Amino acid sequence: MCAMVDRGAFEEAVAFVLRLEGGYSDSPIDPGGETKFGISKRRYPHLNIRELTQEQAEGIYRRDFWDRNRCSEIAYAPLACHYLSACVNVGPTVAAKALQRAANSNGACVTVDGIAGSRTIAAVNAVADAGLLLNAFFAHLLEHYLGLGYDAYLKGWARRVVAFPKELVA
Repeated sequence: MCAMVDRGAFEEAVAFVLRLEGGYSDSPIDPGGETKFGISKRRYPHLNIRELTQEQAEGIYRRDFWDRNRCSEIAYAPLACHYLSACVNVGPTVAAKALQRAANSNGACVTVDGIAGSRTIAAVNAVADAGLLLNAFFAHLLEHYLGLGYDAYLKGWARRVVAFPKELVA
């Protein structure tokens, strides 16, 4: 039986993502530029990234990533956590395509369009083996990371993909 997303799911997922994202960074090789808590200057040019608080980051996660990308509708909690993480790290379109490809590799038939709509969410939740679905999602994310050509980040991205959301352990 898989863990189901319920009350507190966002808090658990955001704790997982914050653990992966870390604090302030301004690496010259990061295409996102200045970043803190996974919130980048490139995506949020109007924000003072250096002064961003964790509470502000959590608000952005909820509004722009959790709610907008329907993470709460994914029945398998580890997948919801990793999907949120991917939406933050690679963007919602790439994350949704990885989710759609994972569903299709597990017998679904959804259009790979980068939009996690009702059909995608229903297909994801209909997959009989949520663990296999999660592994397929990991494989599609790794494939994306390998194609980016940022070798300096590859080891960290690979660790991120297979990190276990300890926040889900009672």
